[in-house]
Amino acid sequence: MKISLLFPPSWHPSQPYLSLPCLTAFLDQAGVKQISQRDLNIELLDTILTHSYALEVYEMLVDKLKRLECSRTGETGPGSNEHYARLVEALDRFPHLIDEIEPAKASLRGEQFYGMERYRECLFLIDRWLEVVSAVYFPTRLTVVDNQLSYSIYSSRDILKAIKDEQQNPYIHLYCNHFLQSILQDGPDLIGVSITATSQIIPGLTLCRLIKEADPHIHITIGGSIFTRLVDNLRRCERLFQVADDFIVFEGETALLELVNQLEGNKNFAKVPNLIYRQNGKVMVNQPFYSENLAQHPAPNYDGFPFDKYLAPQTVLPVQFSRGCYYKDCAFCALTLDHQNFRQKDPMKVVDELQSLSAKYQTPFFFFTDECLALSPTRRLCKEILSRKFDIQWTAELRFEKNLSRELLTLMRDAGCHKIVFGLETYNKRMMDFMKKGITQESIQRICSDSVDLGIAVHCYIIVGFPTETEEEALETLNFIVNNTKLNSSYGFSCQPCLFDLEKEAPIMSDPSGYGVQRIMRPASEDLSLGFFYEVREGLTPEQAEKLYQFVYERISEVVCELPFNYSMADGLLYIARHKKQHAPEFTTV
Repeated sequence: MKISLLFPPSWHPSQPYLSLPCLTAFLDQAGVKQISQRDLNIELLDTILTHSYALEVYEMLVDKLKRLECSRTGETGPGSNEHYARLVEALDRFPHLIDEIEPAKASLRGEQFYGMERYRECLFLIDRWLEVVSAVYFPTRLTVVDNQLSYSIYSSRDILKAIKDEQQNPYIHLYCNHFLQSILQDGPDLIGVSITATSQIIPGLTLCRLIKEADPHIHITIGGSIFTRLVDNLRRCERLFQVADDFIVFEGETALLELVNQLEGNKNFAKVPNLIYRQNGKVMVNQPFYSENLAQHPAPNYDGFPFDKYLAPQTVLPVQFSRGCYYKDCAFCALTLDHQNFRQKDPMKVVDELQSLSAKYQTPFFFFTDECLALSPTRRLCKEILSRKFDIQWTAELRFEKNLSRELLTLMRDAGCHKIVFGLETYNKRMMDFMKKGITQESIQRICSDSVDLGIAVHCYIIVGFPTETEEEALETLNFIVNNTKLNSSYGFSCQPCLFDLEKEAPIMSDPSGYGVQRIMRPASEDLSLGFFYEVREGLTPEQAEKLYQFVYERISEVVCELPFNYSMADGLLYIARHKKQHAPEFTTV
């Protein structure tokens, strides 16, 4: 059986994503050898950023403009006066941009990446070019990491319209003209599509539709965290099975292997763990859901990934030490749903894998994707890296634990840790307790200070508008960031404010009234909604929170280096590594 695993747009262009390499390695270890994997996200972006595709775009712009000269309807929307104006503007920009796109791409892949001004200029050029491309499909707007169509990604009816709309969906033309033939030419029997972000829903399901129409005999399965969070919705949403045969939710390695076995054998899909499929007109959900034994998992396999196409001069590989979160009490967090319980690999095995990956793919740069590293295993990991004199450079996420000592931070620094990502969320004591963060102001202050002293960069996520939060409490968090000059002026510092979203699987949903939430609402048409509209009894209303969020975002942008550190953790890691190499004596404090 031939298997093809595909990662669709839109995702960040700096590095590969971990899902397909984990699946490929697991299947290969189990003896399944006819596997191919493709990062269509970076392949498609690379295609868009070519001179030859630009000529295609020019013809489409001119053709669309000619048709609208005589047949414009309305002031806005497809085929409108506004659409016509966007086409005119795009054609005006075209002569300058067509000669800049490929050089911008080349600069990001070479030494000019490290020149901050050129780096920014290239990203802005690419964004302006994507705006030109978008003019063909107005009101659709493409960006490097996202896409916005006029359709709701939370409505299955809208999605099924969007994936057929050639006027607004640019992926139809791109897939049909540049990718579909190469996907089909090897004759895959099973195609797996990983959809892990909302930005991948329409591109991913468009791809599934086109494959299914081209060859109905290919078995298409969809996996990824988006549909894991929509398990209950899929039970009631039979129409999505028009574009896919089934969905694998939660972790997919054992499930995909068993699906392969069943497709080659008795086709008894009831034996495939974590599978949602249709049988005799009824949607079936195979439970209980299965959790992987990480001790039996090999290192991820990145063979076939086009490392030369990523918009970075060096490869940063995502890796994983653990799955799940050892601290699962944060009231707002739905991330723990992706992995039902906390498990971790043996630190020695992880270092073995890192050494193997570093040698095979010729890179010292790694990005731990764990929700948060546990402290004791991290200590053992670092000691093992140091004992082997293994030179790697990495970033990871931790909690502001009181036991995250200066001594452990020093050990991490010496073992190659360049940056730590923290979920701060709030600096207000009442809100910390209300969110069940399990951290203190004292720990936050000390850990940030120690990290900066040791030359470890810090990233803080913060949340604006958690239920009952007042403006004063939100501003206390803001002031911790903007008034903390030692922190916000340190090299590599970043901070990402987020507006609170009431997500369906977050712990807060088990007792919304206890958190001051009342009158939870969701539009009836949004049968794939990942969150809810709501009202609160006290504190900021959702409308007030959104307004305050904009203020917080703007103030933090004044003290944070947006590019590259807030834009891309992988790019930021490369910048920090270069900076440390050039200023090595500054980072010797213990």
